[in-house]
Amino acid sequence: MSKLVIIGGGGAGLTAALTAKKTNRKVDVTIITERELSYSACALPFVISGEIGKLEDIYESMELICSKSNIGCIIDAATSVDTGKKIVKTAKNGSFSYDSLIIATGGMPAKPPVKGVNLENIFTLCSVEDARSIMEKVDNSKNAVVIGGGAIGIEAAVALVDLGLSVTLIEGFDHVLCRFFDPEYLEIIEDRLKEKKVELVLGHFVEEIVGEKEVVSVKVAGKEIPADLIIMATGVRPNSKIAEDAGIETLKCGIKTDWLMQTSIKDVYAAGDCAYSKSMITGKLMLSQLGTTAVRHGTVVGMNAVGETVAFEGVLGSMALKIFDFEVGRTGLTESDAKVEGIDVVSGRVKHTTKAKYYPGHKEIDMKLIFNIVDRRIIGGQVIGGETVAKEVDLLALAIAQQATIEDLIGLGYSYTPPLAPSHNIVVLAAENAHRKIMRLEKMRKKKC
Repeated sequence: MSKLVIIGGGGAGLTAALTAKKTNRKVDVTIITERELSYSACALPFVISGEIGKLEDIYESMELICSKSNIGCIIDAATSVDTGKKIVKTAKNGSFSYDSLIIATGGMPAKPPVKGVNLENIFTLCSVEDARSIMEKVDNSKNAVVIGGGAIGIEAAVALVDLGLSVTLIEGFDHVLCRFFDPEYLEIIEDRLKEKKVELVLGHFVEEIVGEKEVVSVKVAGKEIPADLIIMATGVRPNSKIAEDAGIETLKCGIKTDWLMQTSIKDVYAAGDCAYSKSMITGKLMLSQLGTTAVRHGTVVGMNAVGETVAFEGVLGSMALKIFDFEVGRTGLTESDAKVEGIDVVSGRVKHTTKAKYYPGHKEIDMKLIFNIVDRRIIGGQVIGGETVAKEVDLLALAIAQQATIEDLIGLGYSYTPPLAPSHNIVVLAAENAHRKIMRLEKMRKKKC
């Protein structure tokens, strides 16, 4: 019987195991993981805020999940891989031979090299244990500081404000979410945070965390901000050491893979936060440390490791985020990204409603589509508004993957009923806006000629 060993039991690893077993039930599948519980870290801020009732609602026993699907589960740390002998060694349970191996070791919280970073009451937000510790501390806290203005940092800040704490969010770059949205949307997002009493310190890195045993304050931008607790949301570093030690090719930030998600060593695959992906638009290698990427990686490697041949199509960085009562989402390239890549673009931006304007409860939505001006194909989209943002992003991601043009989107066949959707579709309206811009540009060129 063929043997598949998977190192790591997060989203990529567990998905790979379940997919492999569904694809070929004759394969002996074993997961080696230090995690006793299976859960999505994306749910943690909503447990802290109380939107999800309790921590127990978001996790399951890893061993129980595996036993239901006839998958071996070893709760242990993998210590080394011998790719010649095809053996994985662990700290407690000895050695495991394999025919195919999947490395899904995830990532580790990245902490900045700042004085005081190891004081008590400084937390990351990656695990159930992190969330539990934060929830215990919140009860007797007044002031919180969140360091890092990415998605996790913003969700943590929102959760703490909802619990009644005074919250300061510190971001070293000029904007929160600066890699994901263009400036006009970043300003709107930051204004919303300020309206909800999140104090923003932008364009400054933390100088020092003050305290003797426990954190007392944070020094930044010439100020000292009081802090009973700090959440570090400064990113995740790929955990690729076991691959590197095994002689598997790694780059600066993770494990290099090919179109099958296979590494430089035959029959060894990599998936999740530890592995590089390819941009669907530029073809360049990039890190895409999103839960959806981990699941897709896991599906692809789970099939390929047991004999299928499935290509990983690449990533678009699609994401959606709830900020209090406001939703934001994006996919593909921003205009700023396109400029860096040397792509000339035209954008179409419109504001509309999520239901018919006359229907009670309608909410505003604002969409921007970005097209390559040469071939008119969509390469990016950004959406903000009161609802339906995630579904709009999904549609735009499909359009990018299918290389849809402005004309394709103008001709989109869509549904309409006043309680659910307006008679004019926002994607069509944004594409029409971009089309009018191109027509104006072409008229100007003709006049010059």
